[in-house]
Amino acid sequence: MALANVDYPRYFKEIEELKRKYKNQIIIRAGLEFGIQTITIPQYDKLYSKYGDKLDFVLLSVHQVDNQELWTQDFQRGKTQEEYNRRYYEEILAVINQFKNYDVLAHLDLITRYDKNGIYPFEKVQDIIKEILKIIIAEGKGLELNTSSWRYGLSDTQPSRDILRLYKDLGGKYITLGSDAHTPEYMAAHFEDAKDILENEIGIYLL
Repeated sequence: MALANVDYPRYFKEIEELKRKYKNQIIIRAGLEFGIQTITIPQYDKLYSKYGDKLDFVLLSVHQVDNQELWTQDFQRGKTQEEYNRRYYEEILAVINQFKNYDVLAHLDLITRYDKNGIYPFEKVQDIIKEILKIIIAEGKGLELNTSSWRYGLSDTQPSRDILRLYKDLGGKYITLGSDAHTPEYMAAHFEDAKDILENEIGIYLL
């Protein structure tokens, strides 16, 4: 993620202007998604040190491992399905062990969106996913249910129902919904579908 390409002062200035303009109508918060790798943690520590007091919400995600993109298959290339799946979760575990300035962990099993070999069995990575969930629960962090899975035509939610059930069984309390919209027409898309799954299949009720 090219941090230098983002005009942070302008972003926070516009947020403050909108807060003043709509103060009697809606609540506006300032947030950022930190797409982190272990090798970029120092950059994000520096970013948070500079702007943390202006942020209401930080979403943590992992889109690259070893500076290789998932969506281009650069990360997966030359590895077995087992190797790239485990390495992906190992990177997330390493990141959350080292970086604490976030509120919610986003689309935990993002690797499934770009796995051309199909869905890797949950049971084979359950151990490391359980470690990840235990840490975020112990630290009071939340887990995002990302509804872009409908848009991408995935066969399951993201994270999967297995991960959502495990999060609940381990005592997880905080679930947020995100649509990964990028464009206005997808804003809050499939939130009702997500709520239905959480309440009727997982047993988690959103406020």
